[in-house]
Amino acid sequence: MKQGLRSGPRAGHLVTATFAAILGLGTSALAQEYSQAPMLDDLVASGELPPVEERLPANPLVVEPVESVGQYGGTWRSGLRGGGDNAWIGRTIAYDGLVRYDRNWDQIIPNIAESWEVSDDARSYTFELREGLKWNNGEPFTTEDIAFAIELMQDEAYPGSAGFIDNPQNPVSIEIEDENTFTLVFEQPNGTVLDELASVNGITIVSLNKNYCGQFYPKYNPDAEALATEMGFEGWALLMENKCAWAIEQERWANPDLPMMNAWMLTEPLTGDATRVVFERNPYYFKVDPEGNQYPYIDRLEMRVSESLEELTLMALNGEIDFQDRHIATTINRPLFFDGQEQGDYRLGSNVLSNSNTLLIQLNFNHVDEAKRELFQNKDFRIGLSHAIDRQEIIDVVFTGQGEPFQVAPRPESPFYDEELAKQYTEYDPELAAEYLEKAGLVRNGEFYTMPDGSPLTITIDTIAAFRAEWVDMLELIQLQLAAAGINVEINTIDRTLFYDKRPLGEYDAQVWQGDGGLDVIQEPRYYFPANGESVWAFRWQAWYNGTTPEVAEEPVDWAKEQMDLYTQLRQEGDPEARAALMKQILAITKEQFPVIGVSMPGPGYYIAKNNLRNVADNMLHGWLFPTPAPYDPFQWYFEQ
Repeated sequence: MKQGLRSGPRAGHLVTATFAAILGLGTSALAQEYSQAPMLDDLVASGELPPVEERLPANPLVVEPVESVGQYGGTWRSGLRGGGDNAWIGRTIAYDGLVRYDRNWDQIIPNIAESWEVSDDARSYTFELREGLKWNNGEPFTTEDIAFAIELMQDEAYPGSAGFIDNPQNPVSIEIEDENTFTLVFEQPNGTVLDELASVNGITIVSLNKNYCGQFYPKYNPDAEALATEMGFEGWALLMENKCAWAIEQERWANPDLPMMNAWMLTEPLTGDATRVVFERNPYYFKVDPEGNQYPYIDRLEMRVSESLEELTLMALNGEIDFQDRHIATTINRPLFFDGQEQGDYRLGSNVLSNSNTLLIQLNFNHVDEAKRELFQNKDFRIGLSHAIDRQEIIDVVFTGQGEPFQVAPRPESPFYDEELAKQYTEYDPELAAEYLEKAGLVRNGEFYTMPDGSPLTITIDTIAAFRAEWVDMLELIQLQLAAAGINVEINTIDRTLFYDKRPLGEYDAQVWQGDGGLDVIQEPRYYFPANGESVWAFRWQAWYNGTTPEVAEEPVDWAKEQMDLYTQLRQEGDPEARAALMKQILAITKEQFPVIGVSMPGPGYYIAKNNLRNVADNMLHGWLFPTPAPYDPFQWYFEQ
């Protein structure tokens, strides 16, 4: 079946490519004459760059601006929190995969690929690239680059995971027809691969220029090992990772020589001691506006690198940030930013967060301590803890009354919303909490409960203060509330690297995170069942399911295996309505088993934008797999002069 579009995570219907063109969601170019940014004129005049019509593909992607055709020029200023803050770069620069989501997060639309066909059994996906695509250095972008990316990521010597590309449960191969046409062939049906390609992870397959990265690969350079040694690396794979990391990895933004397909290209890299990161327009970017003006409108992006949230906040208040939400758009800062709009010459826009929760507690079902494992797997214990948490107090104190008590569940905006799932066990009821804790076998011995054998019970909760400052405030309140209910809790603030390293060891009691999967329910089911390595509450069960870290994998209990079977069916299903029905079955089991404990649904989110920054959508859905603001096309933003 020929498809230019198909349903996304918030829709259950198909839209044809022709209808999409009528809607202006992204069409082939109709203009025969093209214009470029003035900053490129001298380069073309000197012969350093070809004329714009030679830099564009044969059919540039025409993108309708949000408000109006824009003006060229200007620098978009924002900020990073330290040298490891690559996520903001990923959400502003790195959203140009084969396909992408539309601005409503409803449909998958063409991008680097102009069209695709899906076999009836959802095993074969044939893509047609735009003819004449070029990397930012002017080299042709072809199917050979995509084949190289798949070949490299399937090499066992190369570290890291690349999603569907190296999934041992459903291997994929690539068939090349010509320089613009290729087919992905899966051993089993894969009904969700287009959603993965349309997400933030879709850049993976289009990120590796074969000509550049091939010099570090032994198959194409027999001297690759010697080159790695000469450059101080223990083997070609580590050198490749340093030079050609894909997607949003930090290394990708430390190498200006790595070719890109994005609207802006790296000129000042993100290094350990960098104070700013700079991107400049890609003269070969493949998109134009309806009048034939090559995108992007904005010339440069400058990102201040600072460890200080206070500095970034002050920059925004002083009007020195043109657009940003990450780090600074907190509940605590909202009154400051609201009052400072006139002085800072900026406005506040709306973000609808995809997260279902401000904080969730993941008790370790696979604890190496058998007594704690048994206790944490006891649903009555989790219900007792949940009823002992005064969520409204946390909302009032930490979030100035914004939000509502909520478990980890699909948000009300989602077609999967289930009020019973979202609200169960959220009532603050100390007496009911005590009933369930004792039902779980705990014994009140003075101030605190003990284990059934009389041994003391202390639950240590790991958190990362540098990631979400409010988590510590929330946990301190939860610590006091649970202490009043007889549960002794210790808060363990650790480095993010250690936070992740502890997971395979199984020695942690609990970890916290935010409630991913509130809108992207099918794509991000980590808290609904043991789906992936972020399912910290059952890390060893997900390892069994995914075939990863086999040295720690454990066979799950029956209800979790039932969910896994349902999700495997879902991933193989080509019909969106059938996938939705399977997801509802998974969620029904989640509701029954109650694996993780949530606190509150976030209040309304917001962003900061300078008043003269135009074509910015007033309201944005905000996710990670839907990496806002990138799906709202920053390349068509412009500064009104």
